[in-house]
Amino acid sequence: MKWCFVLVLSLWVAVCFSAPVELDFFFEPGCAECEKIEEELLPKVSERFGDSCLIRLHDIGVETNFLYLLQLENAMGHMGPDRGYLIVDKQFLFGANPSHEEVFSLISDLTNSARVFPVKEQAENLSGVVEDRFSRFTVGAVIVAGLLDGLNPCAISTLLFFMSLLAVSGIRNRQLLLLGGSFCVASFLTYLALGFGLLRVLHLFAGFTAVRASIEWVMVATLSVLAVLSFSDAIRFARSRDSHDVTLQLSIAMKKRIHGVMRRGLGTGHLVLGGLFIGTAVTALESVCTGQVYVPTLVLILKDNTLQARAWSLLLLYNALFIVPLLVVFVAVYRGLRTEILLDWSRKNVVVSKLCLGGFFVVMTLLILFL
Repeated sequence: MKWCFVLVLSLWVAVCFSAPVELDFFFEPGCAECEKIEEELLPKVSERFGDSCLIRLHDIGVETNFLYLLQLENAMGHMGPDRGYLIVDKQFLFGANPSHEEVFSLISDLTNSARVFPVKEQAENLSGVVEDRFSRFTVGAVIVAGLLDGLNPCAISTLLFFMSLLAVSGIRNRQLLLLGGSFCVASFLTYLALGFGLLRVLHLFAGFTAVRASIEWVMVATLSVLAVLSFSDAIRFARSRDSHDVTLQLSIAMKKRIHGVMRRGLGTGHLVLGGLFIGTAVTALESVCTGQVYVPTLVLILKDNTLQARAWSLLLLYNALFIVPLLVVFVAVYRGLRTEILLDWSRKNVVVSKLCLGGFFVVMTLLILFL
């Protein structure tokens, strides 16, 4: 009789004082899968299990929440690119569109059985986990995009005209370094400012599901058209070797405007100020063409759902790589490379650059669709 009383008392204590099953829900504003889980699954969990299941919500737009998610995934050995949405008792992970029955069954089993709680969380180098996870796709895409943008035929043709203008004006040696350095600094800062503004605007709309989806689908459609036009340009130019057969290039009116800006800048009489003026104006004007690579890269950065600090770091990386070709050309000319050789190299590589751009547009389309 005594042992029965002890058993009943033990069961009563276990029921009254056992910890509830913990369900951590990680979401992002504007995420369609997140909204579906929050509206359809979580109310059913709450209704069915009541106080025996503790639901906690974490917005991964907050840095500490995102780090916490990565720490849990890392502790469970989940290192794949797929994001975790629901984590039960810090041991079981569910991704996008989780099966309701599987979630219910797991919570029910944990509620009705003695649970083994996980040991104290390991002190991980979370910044290293973030860097490893985020670098899988986006960093590589940004590096390739920055270099391709710097080698964009629009930018290269403008730069070569500028170098020809400098040769005619007799600017060389130390003067060339001053002018070229100020030109590159202005180009970097101008393009960075344009990217910062665009990324900020895209980020403001990221919380609106319909707007974000619309931006992504418009970008997919635009990239598809650009890919077709780039491959078409490569084929037509390979046959005719005539620059007029290239569709994706600056218009004649825009080229004349840029050339006029360069002449006015060189006429200021001050090399550094002239270089800053030319770099700023030319970069802003030719962004109409170079933006074909820039804008989809910004959409990809935003889509990767990373921390804002990382997004700005990628923006800096992109722009640093964008001016690498400018720096290489200025240094090469300073060391004696003739402009005629650069012009000949540019003509010979139009087909290659167009094929690379077309391939880039295809890859970016796939990343935006499936990342």
